[in-house]
Amino acid sequence: MTYQSRAKTSTAIMLSARKSGAPLGWLALPFTTGWRHRELIRVIVQREFAQRFRGSALGWFWAIISPIVMLGAYTIVFTGPFKVSAAAEAGVGHYALFIFAALIPFNLFTELFARAPNLMRENAWFLKKTIFPSDTLGWIALCRALIYAGISFAILLAFELALTGKIPATALLAPLVIVPYCLFLLGVVWFFAALGSLTQDVAHVVTSIMPLIIFGSPVFYSVADVPPAIREFAYLNPLAIYIEMTRNLVLAGVVPDFALYGQAWLVALVAFWVGHAVFMRYRSILVDVV
Repeated sequence: MTYQSRAKTSTAIMLSARKSGAPLGWLALPFTTGWRHRELIRVIVQREFAQRFRGSALGWFWAIISPIVMLGAYTIVFTGPFKVSAAAEAGVGHYALFIFAALIPFNLFTELFARAPNLMRENAWFLKKTIFPSDTLGWIALCRALIYAGISFAILLAFELALTGKIPATALLAPLVIVPYCLFLLGVVWFFAALGSLTQDVAHVVTSIMPLIIFGSPVFYSVADVPPAIREFAYLNPLAIYIEMTRNLVLAGVVPDFALYGQAWLVALVAFWVGHAVFMRYRSILVDVV
C-alpha cells in the first residue's frame, strides 16, 4: 500500500468520524490515535533516550545534573553579590526558585517549538518507508520533553523544601495546569510541523524569535510587575497564563483565578484541534515534500 492510499484511507476515516459520530468522533480522534499507538510511542521515546545517553558513563544522571547546576547557579547569583531587589524582598533563594519555576514550562515550550519545524524531516525516511501514523510524532516529542520537565519539577520541589522549609499544598494541583498546557503544546507542534515541512524558512524564523519570546513571557518578572496600563495585554501571550499559574501553585500557594483557568483551557483546546486539523489536512502532501 502506497502512502497516498494510506493517506486516503486515513482521510476517509476522519470524514466518517465527522459524519457518524457527530462532532465528538472527530474531536476525540487525536486522543484515540494517541491511545491506540501508545505502545509504539513508548518504545520510540525509550529508544530516543537510550540513543541519547549511549556511551555516557553517567547515563541518565546527566538529565538530573543539568537542572541542578542551573538552579544552583541561579541561587548563587541572585542571593550573593549580584542579589537583586526582588530577591531581597522574596527572601534568600526565593528569586532563584521564582525564575526556575517559570523556566520549566518555558523550556518545555521552547524545546518543542524549536523542534517542531524539523520534526517531519527528522523522520522522513521512517515515514516514507514504513506504515507509520505521522501524527503520533507530536505525542512522541511531547512525552520526551515531559520527562525532562518532570525531572526539573522534582528538583524544584526539593530545592524549595531545602530553601524555604515547606512546599505549598497547592503544588498537588499542578497536574490541573499541566494537562491543558500539554494540549496547547501538542497543537503548536502539529501546526509548526506542518508549516516547517513546506518550507525550511519556518525553522529559521522560530530560531530568530526565540530570544524575544523569553522577554515577552513572565520568566524574570511576574504579570503583577507589568505597568497597569498594559497589564491586561500580558495574557495575550499564552505562555504567560501557564507560567503564572504554575508559579502561583508551586511557590505562592495560590489557586488560579477561575476565569484565568478557563482561558487556559480555551487556548489549549483551540490550539490543539486547530493544530491537529492542519496537520491531518496536509500530511499526505508533507511526506512527499520532506
